[in-house]
Amino acid sequence: MIFQSIPEDLAIILVILLGFVGAFLDSSLGMGYGLLGPILIILGFDYRIVVPILLISQMTTGISGVLFHMFYKNVDLTSRDTQDTKSSLLFIITGMIGMFFAVFIVASLPEEFVMLYISIMIICAGILMLPELKFHFSWKRMYALSILASFNKAISGGGYGPVMTIGQITSGRDAKESVAVTDLSEAFLSGLGFLLYVLYGAFDSNFLYLQESFPLIIKLGLIMIISGIIATPLGALITKKLEKNTAKKVIGSLSITIGITMIIRIILDFLSIWQIQV
Repeated sequence: MIFQSIPEDLAIILVILLGFVGAFLDSSLGMGYGLLGPILIILGFDYRIVVPILLISQMTTGISGVLFHMFYKNVDLTSRDTQDTKSSLLFIITGMIGMFFAVFIVASLPEEFVMLYISIMIICAGILMLPELKFHFSWKRMYALSILASFNKAISGGGYGPVMTIGQITSGRDAKESVAVTDLSEAFLSGLGFLLYVLYGAFDSNFLYLQESFPLIIKLGLIMIISGIIATPLGALITKKLEKNTAKKVIGSLSITIGITMIIRIILDFLSIWQIQV
């Protein structure tokens, strides 16, 4: 069993709810899906399993979200000359740099360092959401944010949405367009990150060791994809109506809480009080 203290049936129900809520938040706000990674790690998942599964599931939910954003006219991707299309392509290209670097880091660093980075990153992302920040728009700043956000994504399965969505909004871009552009670039980069994990053999070493848990891991991936695809049309529809400032503060506070909880979890694991296993 992947969860140490939760029955398998209850674990499946929990993953369904988490996948739905995470995809709904991500398609409506451009952030929130990455919180599933730390939550699953806190509950006992190995991060080397969680991150690739989150990447492949967010690739599919991201594509679904973009299609519905286009349907509801939240974004204009009808031509390569529109600012939305140009922004998406540039964020994808610069984001690839962060992706390659992060997957290499994950493959070479001890597990404790990676998990500590995930915790700190989630807390910092939460802090970034709380104040009303305003910056002048700068393509150089956007490129730097794209590299950082993609690095976060490949390391933890999350952290892309808060950096890119809030970075665009605080630079003066429309909120609806920012969410949709983030969804598109994140979908592509999530797929790339998943492929990089496979190439680095992230799955091989874990799944050979975890043969008994393989059926549940497959269930997890399928559930995350299906529940996410169901949630995305609702999230895209809500984008026009949702109170962004309130939602940002709620997700920001939740990010900080989860990050602190994860650090406590790491300390308890180090003290052999509550061990992180798969």
